[in-house]
Amino acid sequence: MSLSPKLFARFALGAATIVEGIAALTRHRERELAFDAAIERAKATGRRLVVIGDPDAGAHTRIHRAYGCGDVCIDKNGCPACPVTIVADITHGPIHGVDDDSAVVFVSCVLEYVDDLHAALGEISRIAGVAENVFIVSVQPWTLTARLYPGALAGPGRQPRLRANRPHEVRRP
Repeated sequence: MSLSPKLFARFALGAATIVEGIAALTRHRERELAFDAAIERAKATGRRLVVIGDPDAGAHTRIHRAYGCGDVCIDKNGCPACPVTIVADITHGPIHGVDDDSAVVFVSCVLEYVDDLHAALGEISRIAGVAENVFIVSVQPWTLTARLYPGALAGPGRQPRLRANRPHEVRRP
């Protein structure tokens, strides 16, 4: 007995839906873990927590927020729900109001969209001072979700792959 094309398509669509759901749940959990670790690091070091990227900007995070605003939120479009917001593009630093080596930095699903990855990482490094003060989560590049977001993955092959459980380690493809 062979599978009809219609039945095969149903199985394939079902499998893709399951994989995307697992990826979204994994990304959500990585955000929670990284944000909690960033909060703990900020408390332990007596630094402010700077969140780069609006916590409510993504489709999934509008449904269920995975992380908060921190002491200050930086986003080029602003962070409407955050009490302290700096409207700025991290690729055009230095960002006014954030000193060198002054904060713990949490970044979630932002680096996929920047025009100049080197400049963005340089500004994050300037603010954080040391790698242990940087916590980054990115969209898994192989997911359908990554492909559907306009502007994501611009500049193929340059997206950093970062893991929340070792937030300062950057692995290149």
